[in-house]
Amino acid sequence: MQAILERFQFVLQNRKTESHAFDLVNAMYTCLPLTLYQKYFQTLVTLLLTRLQSSKSPKYQKDFVVSMSLFMHRDGNPAPGILPGVFNTMQPGLLLNLLSNIWLMVMKMSLRLDERKVCCLGLAKIMMVDEVKQNAQAMAGCGVALVTSLGLSPNSKLPTADESDDDLPVDGGAGLEYEVSFSKLRNTDLPGAAAGLAPDVPDLHSAVKMMLQPSAASLLQLAHAQQELQPLAQFLQ
Repeated sequence: MQAILERFQFVLQNRKTESHAFDLVNAMYTCLPLTLYQKYFQTLVTLLLTRLQSSKSPKYQKDFVVSMSLFMHRDGNPAPGILPGVFNTMQPGLLLNLLSNIWLMVMKMSLRLDERKVCCLGLAKIMMVDEVKQNAQAMAGCGVALVTSLGLSPNSKLPTADESDDDLPVDGGAGLEYEVSFSKLRNTDLPGAAAGLAPDVPDLHSAVKMMLQPSAASLLQLAHAQQELQPLAQFLQ
């Protein structure tokens, strides 16, 4: 694990390779048991947040939210899992800060189907956190994001992205030859590559609806005052 994390940190430090740092940790969340890397997890999140603080890249913000959402989905602990506690151990109120300034903005971005799937599942778990449930503004923001991401409103157009969207050159195209070659390798059809980030969830709508049931009453109450949330209220009934 120390060798893996050393390579993760090295790749994360370079803007041209930072997205591949997420490939590494996402594979770790998917393939390794939490017990193997749990004692390193807070350090890993600290490194990601430090980079997030200094980076102005929307793609980095998206990669961060997708990766954290994937971790929340793979976390075998009772919902909402350990990530919210890690955030607030590092800094009280950090979860709400990230939610309002980064997380909900990313939910509006163009996402591939598997990215949107884990982001919706992760957001549903965040809505189970006490400090979020007790904050009407945060809950409403989460609800509006789910309306868009799940395509619940007749007027909502799902912001989808092609696989090629992540292959745009960075730094003016410096190192483009390497980037294109790596992209071709990454998108090769390997066994299981088509399964996506959450192959265990064949029906996203049903999964999210089940997860939101404990919060259904508060969301229905919010929907009476906010027109934007009414499609979510109908979805939960």
